[in-house]
Parts: sequence; structure tokens; C-alpha cells
Amino acid sequence: MRTVRNALIGLIVSGVLAGVIVSCGGGGGGYGSSGGSTTPMYSVGGTLSGATGTVVLKLNGGSDMTVSNGPFNFPSAVAYTSPYNVQVVDANDRCTVSPTGAGLMGTTNITNVAVTCAAQAAETVIRSARLDGAQANTMATGIGQGGVIVNPTTRAITGGITFSGLTGAPLGGGGGAHIQRANGSIAVGLTMASDNATGMVLNNIALSPADYAELLAGTLYFNVHTVANPGGEIRGQINVQGGVVASLAPLDNTQEVPASQSTATGNGTVIVDAAPHDAATQNHTVLITYIAHNVSNASAAHIHTSVKTTPPTCAGGSTCNGPVILGFPTLQTNVDGAGTNIAYPAAGSPMSAQNLTDFSANYLYFNVHSTNVLCPNPSPPPAPPLVACGGGEIRGNIAVQ
Repeated sequence: MRTVRNALIGLIVSGVLAGVIVSCGGGGGGYGSSGGSTTPMYSVGGTLSGATGTVVLKLNGGSDMTVSNGPFNFPSAVAYTSPYNVQVVDANDRCTVSPTGAGLMGTTNITNVAVTCAAQAAETVIRSARLDGAQANTMATGIGQGGVIVNPTTRAITGGITFSGLTGAPLGGGGGAHIQRANGSIAVGLTMASDNATGMVLNNIALSPADYAELLAGTLYFNVHTVANPGGEIRGQINVQGGVVASLAPLDNTQEVPASQSTATGNGTVIVDAAPHDAATQNHTVLITYIAHNVSNASAAHIHTSVKTTPPTCAGGSTCNGPVILGFPTLQTNVDGAGTNIAYPAAGSPMSAQNLTDFSANYLYFNVHSTNVLCPNPSPPPAPPLVACGGGEIRGNIAVQ
């Protein structure tokens, strides 16, 4: 399984990612040299619209370019079959990047990336980040990635980070990782998972109005603390828009098919890189995902696809049950002393291209399974009416936000 080191959000740097390459025009590309061989290189461009001022566009986490409304073209080129991901930093607007802004480079220049900005309104706020030692002013070589999902009305925030390569485990006692303000004070504490590679915002706590304003302005940042670097070993500004697919899904008994009799509830968070991390697998890196829930006696948790291709088949949707696409092997109980249980996968877990297609079609769902006798018996009478919830006690259908 790929580590976080190979899957930084938007920072998928191929050995053949060029410096400045001038396109030959007419859909052609330039060429770069690597080890004596030549590799076709192609440019990435498009149009920015709706911004109230200048914005910073990023290509694969770098090549920062300050632009105004109108056409743009990155001076750096991308090699054939290498990933590319266009993202934007704009403190004044909510911006989206069209699906053409992420993918694997083909044999022509990309010219139709649409970056569209407008005033933030009732849309869900999604921001991502990459973490490294440079932003923390340390010599640390660890790296990380993550993001947040925020309700603009209630200011409820969920999200988190995954990371690797630290000099040691994050500090204990609640001091391991935080979301911090521009002045360095703590806005939100992250709950550290037992893998020492995952930090989560639990229970959809609400940002203060001032902290929400900092989020929109891009001045909040993730910070991970260790014994060697107690002030922060790696950090990352939470200011990047676009380039990810994200969802927050509430879980309950009514979404199970058929419904269970459970009274438990939960919330699932998932943020996935919109660009595949390599041409060979075409897998996409999960930046952060977890389920926070209060199911007792939980036996398993997963993300499933509702598309089922074996009989009885199902085309997908909230009335379909389907196979597991991502297992959450780690189940921790009462992580906050208030009865919150969590489930999560290994840091840097992948989703396939088909998984991401299903995600974009709203065909994925979170599922928490248990040994509790609260689920309908699929067998006909005179079998007992209820059985253990091995097929799922609570479920949350995932919709792109």
C-alpha cells in the first residue's frame, strides 16, 4: 500500500515533471530529457472566471501562478501519463475546478480547465492542505495531507490529516496535533488515532465566527507536534480549493437496507485526491477518512459501493447493498471519554478509478457492522425476527459536497 509520502495532496511530483516548457502549439507538446531518453511534455491551461481579485493557481501542489480573470497557462509542463491536478487559493471567493483539472496527461495540451469563483454562500466549505517541515521552519522530512469540510450555516467542522516520516510519535495528552490560528493559538484539537499517523476532528464541533473567518481567509493551519519539535514538526495551511472529492455523511439505522432497529448514530468523513497518483494503477489517494459513531459491539466498518454486478445485480443508489471497497481495520472505542468510537483505514489508502467514479455518482456508503441482535432476519418465518447486524447496523450514504 502506498504511503502518505507517495500521495501528497496535489503534490504528485513525477521525475519527468518539467521546468519551463513552451508548447509547440496545435495540440503538440515539448520534450523533456530523463536519463538520456526524451519524454513528451504537455501544458495545462484554461480560464479563470468570477474572481473578485487575483488568485493563486497551483499545478501538482507547486508552480504557483498569480492570475486574474481570463485565460491562463502554466509555464511548467507535465509528462505524458503523469498525473496533473489544478487547484486554487483565493481568500475572497469560493472556487471550483472543473473535472478536466485533474487526471493523467495524454498526448495533447490541456486547454479547457475551468476555474470558477463566486462569493461564498450556502455551499459547503472544503479546504485541503499538504504538510511539511518547510512550512514549520524545521529541518524535518516528514510529510502529511488532509482537509476539512465545514457547514457554512452552523460552522460545524470535520476532517483531519494523515502523515508519515516524523522523528517520533506525535505528543500525547491531546498535544499531538491541532488546527491553529494565524497567531499560533489553538482553534481545534485533533484526536490522534492509535496508528500515530491519523488525526481527526471529532463530533462536528462548531468553529467560532472568528475562526470561520480565518478558515475562509486561509490563515488556519494544521500543525503536528513531536518531542523533537514541540512547536510543530510539520504544518500546512488549510487554504487550497478544488482538486479533491469530499463528503460528510450522517449514519443511522434508517439507511440500512433493510432498516435495522438500532438507535446508534455516527458521522463519516472522506476526502480523496481527484488526480490518480500514478498511471500504472490509476488509484486515487484517500487524504483522510474515518467514521465516528456510538455503535456498541462494533465488529467491522467499511466504505461500500452500492453498485453490485453479481446476481442479484443493482445499478447503485441508496436502496442497493454492494461490496466493500475500503476496509477500516482499526476500531477504537471511547476515544474521547464521552463514548465516541472511531474506525479508519491505513494512512494513504487508495480508491480505484471506478471507486471514484462511483463516489462522484453518489453510489458509495459508510457502513458499521456489529454483533447486536437488531437487524431483520433475511430468512422466512418461523425463524427469529431479528439477528445480529453482520450486514450493517448503521449506514450513511455518501454524496459529493
